[in-house]
Amino acid sequence: MTNLSTIDFLVFGIYISAMLFIGLLAGRKKKVTASEFFITNSALPWYVIGFSFIAATVSSQQLIGSVGFSYRYGLAVANWEWLNGFAILLLVFIFVPFYIRKKIVTMPQFLGLRYDEPTQRLFAYITLLTYIFINLAGVIYSGAFALHAIFDIPISAGIWSLAGIAGVFTIYGGMESVAWTNVLQSVLLLLSGVLIFFLGWYALPGGWGQIIGSGERAKLLLPSSHPDLPATGLFVLMVSTNVWFFCTNQSINQSSLGARNEWHAKMGVLMVGFLSLFVAVADVFPGLIAYALNPHLERPDESYIYLVNTLAPAGMRGLFFAVLCGGAITAIEALVNASSTILTLDIYQKRYPEVDQKKLITIGRVGSLAILSVGALWAPIVVRFDYIFSFFQECWAFI
Repeated sequence: MTNLSTIDFLVFGIYISAMLFIGLLAGRKKKVTASEFFITNSALPWYVIGFSFIAATVSSQQLIGSVGFSYRYGLAVANWEWLNGFAILLLVFIFVPFYIRKKIVTMPQFLGLRYDEPTQRLFAYITLLTYIFINLAGVIYSGAFALHAIFDIPISAGIWSLAGIAGVFTIYGGMESVAWTNVLQSVLLLLSGVLIFFLGWYALPGGWGQIIGSGERAKLLLPSSHPDLPATGLFVLMVSTNVWFFCTNQSINQSSLGARNEWHAKMGVLMVGFLSLFVAVADVFPGLIAYALNPHLERPDESYIYLVNTLAPAGMRGLFFAVLCGGAITAIEALVNASSTILTLDIYQKRYPEVDQKKLITIGRVGSLAILSVGALWAPIVVRFDYIFSFFQECWAFI
């Protein structure tokens, strides 16, 4: 357990309470149609879309996993953020116009229009299984891992606590609750990332040079023979996995599908491209700083928590840890909402096309609860991997 003061606990509690308040307030409006519940029915402005993207892509898995990976390997891990430009441009100029003009609600629906219904159904099942057993399980576990390291809460209790809090937003308010809590999380995530960076810079007498390090750790591109981060592999991923992740990923694109119009959708995604330049400050550079301070940590996945404990004063530690746990909550919300959307519209509604809108919303809420429960039950499988980051990368590469 970390050494937290009373003010740290107070700040942590205020942050989680603020998330609950915003989520319940945003989702209080009665939902009449399934589209209104799942994607807000063209109500989201560009800045909410942008922040929702950031919150969906940067969760506790990055603040724990990516920071731990950068602690081990150095600057090259930043490529996971800095090589996103190609995929983001494709999304802005090719995919978003199609999604908005065709009123796409799910990614399987997009493939159904492009090809046929069997393709839509196949992709729906693949996406649903991937989200539940890889993305959702991994995010829930990484959040529980953080709670265990910070408060000494048992992993199992942390898993169900996070699932319960995230479930409140998603089941009650749908996408509108998810989107507005993401705004709070993203703003504080970026601010805390910049703050921890400058705290580290101030603490290290060698400044920037000491943060970057030397030798292979200071290289942005590693040799093609590198076992985990070969440069050739990163560039292949840039035009394959990154395109899938940004352009055809339901949990990432859900907010853009609910944009007020095409302009708002495009501007939101361009905002993500700009902010991606700085996201690495929050989820990669803390690992470099932690290594510069102490290169002998036994568990690299604990490097972010070590850094906060070492550098942050009382009160600020509570904020950093709240952002860390909040990242898990917002990512869980996004994944559950996206999975429930696919389950309801691409699977259930296709099977029962005459079902009314009220019944679809009920199915969506029940589906959210079932998806969240299965993801929480599967989450402990992540402990079998050496690094949380490795769990995601190995599973995604296999798929």
